[in-house]
Amino acid sequence: MKSLAALAGSWAVTLWVMPWSDERVNDLFVFRTDARWFLDGLLPYRNVLFEYPPLAALPIGLPGLAGTDASTYRFAFALLMLTCAACVLLLVRALARRTGGDERLAVAAVGLAPLVTGAMIRNHFDLLPVALLLAALLLILQQRAVAGFTVLGLAAMTKGFPIVVAPVALAWVGGRAAVRGAIALVAVVAVLSAAAVALSPSGALDAIRYQTDRPVQVESLPALAVRAVDPHARPVSSYRSDGLVSPAGGPAAAAFAALGIGAVALLSLGAARKRDPRTLVLASLGAVAAFAAFGKVISPQYLVWIVPLGALALAWRKWALAGTVAVATFLTLLEFPSRYFELVAGRSLPLAIVAVRDCLLVAVVGLALREAVPIRNRARGLARST
Repeated sequence: MKSLAALAGSWAVTLWVMPWSDERVNDLFVFRTDARWFLDGLLPYRNVLFEYPPLAALPIGLPGLAGTDASTYRFAFALLMLTCAACVLLLVRALARRTGGDERLAVAAVGLAPLVTGAMIRNHFDLLPVALLLAALLLILQQRAVAGFTVLGLAAMTKGFPIVVAPVALAWVGGRAAVRGAIALVAVVAVLSAAAVALSPSGALDAIRYQTDRPVQVESLPALAVRAVDPHARPVSSYRSDGLVSPAGGPAAAAFAALGIGAVALLSLGAARKRDPRTLVLASLGAVAAFAAFGKVISPQYLVWIVPLGALALAWRKWALAGTVAVATFLTLLEFPSRYFELVAGRSLPLAIVAVRDCLLVAVVGLALREAVPIRNRARGLARST
């Protein structure tokens, strides 16, 4: 299949050709250290400080079976993520077919995506929860709500962001099927959360605190707002990221979080009232983009969440939406990792690139709202909120 060959070729570029292979900033050292500990019998949460949901231990630990030295783990992890990328490509093709889109455009976009993302697509495990999210959407479109929401729960317990699709998908399904789906989703999350707590209650709580206590991250919209209002904001390296500490940080994060919640609520309203297959995917794209754009942390790999859903927008020839996703992803490649340390130092060029990228992510949310929420429904929703 030509698209899989294109994916393999572009994947190889991220391994061996600069600037796409630039990986001076990555988490592979942390991952292979965790993998070595897991293989030695240590457990996440109990023996190892682990910031991710419990299923994340699988993509982190499995490459370690090949070896935990830097070179072996790097290639084993890249191979695992290439397998996930192939699954993403096939799922995007299936979703394009199910929704009446152009399959060739969809798979071409996924096959060439590594040329826009660079090395970050292969040195993070985000493609696994993305594949699970796409599989969940496909199952839901096939009227298999219980299976779909079960898989969505697995996705959320691999990396938390897919949970933001739950209100959209539940609203789209509606009725008794939504109730059954919600029960399946809650059951999966509850069982896996209970397993983490059983390993170590304090360790599981530390994982939650790790995500909630961290300051606004330098690439996020809240951080850009903090820079604008507080020139004395203090840069800090903590929680394995670079952030800003300021009295304005908390209010800024809360304000943008409220915007994100409002966007997801409107997208859910649109999904409930416009139950065609494309609306489910478009509203899911908007919800994931809102999670990335309005959160207090936006790591570069978050763009990997959005690219496959943007490929489906391309399959439907929604040029503005697909183009906005593509440009936002390319701007991330321009900034990360080559200009990341300049960004941390507050240099104007990378700050401008990140600001434009973040604004484009907001535009993705807006375009998804325009597509998924009829104008009349948006007006009624706003009237009710006032």
